[in-house]
Amino acid sequence: MKITVIGSTGRTGMHVLEQGVRRGHELTAFTRRPQLLANFNGLKNVVTGDGLHLSDIKKAIDKQDAIIAIVGDRSTPIATDITGTIIQAMYESDVHRIVCVSSYLLGSTRPRVITPLFQWLLRHSLVDRLSADQLILSSKTEWTIVRATRLLDKPATGNVRRLKAGHEFEIGPYEICRADLATVLLDIVESKADSKSIINVTWGKRR
Repeated sequence: MKITVIGSTGRTGMHVLEQGVRRGHELTAFTRRPQLLANFNGLKNVVTGDGLHLSDIKKAIDKQDAIIAIVGDRSTPIATDITGTIIQAMYESDVHRIVCVSSYLLGSTRPRVITPLFQWLLRHSLVDRLSADQLILSSKTEWTIVRATRLLDKPATGNVRRLKAGHEFEIGPYEICRADLATVLLDIVESKADSKSIINVTWGKRR
């Protein structure tokens, strides 16, 4: 598949690139920091740009089969603006498939210890992420939203639980490593089974 990864040089994005290349996909990395990919082999293309600029996004997704979007930062809540730009670029470029990363904290009550303090600390980024999700939900794209529990920088395990939105994980762990999340993103983008779905993901057993 021809896949553009937006947020490609973030900690999760780099795992998507590494695994996507191993799977044989033609990957386009969209980033503001192309220097981080100077020694990365196997990419089809690297497009330097800003996610807030429509022309930059259109250049990155031209003639692609799908997009994996990993956008949003706790310190600068701009996921809504970037997501709106991506959707507009998709309409104008006739690209239909998008898989985007979101947060399990949206719509979940477990683990209960995360509320209300933790959600209060993340309130700005969560409001931004929810707004971005709502743009995706109302779009005419073939979307899948992947809501991940707490992300860790640990080795891949291949042990992941998935649930459709509306169902919560009854027990922990309420965390997943970025490498396992990257595997989920690629699995979903390769399949149309989860189109128009919100998928919750976490690790499969306590570690």
